Amino acid sequence: MDSDQGKLFIGGISWETNEERLKEHFHGYGDVLQAVVMRDKITGKPRGFGFVVFADPSILDRVLEDSHVIDGRT
Repeated sequence: MDSDQGKLFIGGISWETNEERLKEHFHGYGDVLQAVVMRDKITGKPRGFGFVVFADPSILDRVLEDSHVIDGRT
């Protein structure tokens, strides 16, 4: 299995959004294996984007059909 299968880029997220919030939001679509908010290596502050990895890559089609609002950001 390719390591990028089931991986979804999440851009424009709020500075307050954390990994748990991403996982909680996307859990309704299926099993979330990993949710990561990318952070600056020096300051540790969020960079405004992240990734969610689903156990079943076919879920991505359903996720992309919907619009999403997470912590007030679309």
